[in-house]
Amino acid sequence: MSKKELTNEEWDFSPMEKAPRTMIQRALLWELDRDLGSGREPYMKSGEFRRAASNSFKGSASGVVEAGKANEKTLPFEDSFNLRIDWSQPREELVEQFSAWLESKERSGKMMDKPALGKPRDALTMLRKMAIVRLKANGYSLRTAGQIFPEKKRFVESLKKINWTTASREVEKAVNLRRNNLKIIERSLGGKNWKSSLYQNA
Repeated sequence: MSKKELTNEEWDFSPMEKAPRTMIQRALLWELDRDLGSGREPYMKSGEFRRAASNSFKGSASGVVEAGKANEKTLPFEDSFNLRIDWSQPREELVEQFSAWLESKERSGKMMDKPALGKPRDALTMLRKMAIVRLKANGYSLRTAGQIFPEKKRFVESLKKINWTTASREVEKAVNLRRNNLKIIERSLGGKNWKSSLYQNA
């Protein structure tokens, strides 16, 4: 990839700073999948992102959908579930049961292990590391990136907080972890290709 082919949408993730946590996580998975050959456009150019941004991210990627109101057309990395809850049970037991249910779903491989999707802003930090890797791959340093993209100065400045030397290693680790999770997803789907499974409606 030459310098002229690096578009802002491929490395400038600053608009995600105002996005809901679940959308940031989805953007991270989307970008990791692009590195693994999904063939999709950058998340920042996707219809999903544009729709959410046009609504100032209101009501997007809520993470929890009320039973009976889930849309049949789910977005990538989303599943629709109808949950039955016995409200007569103590709160502690309900939380414990839901946690156990969530852990069983996490084993499907659709989620990444910590730390990439651990704390609320960790996914955004990983996106910044991906930005660094993509800038470096095109021959930019922190200094030259600030000069070449003056309109992106604020986002470039935010990259100073990240170790540029270790970013490549950490992104590579995240990509490998995602590759393994995608293999698990394909096995759970009976060998169906993950690209068509996760992105058929994207």
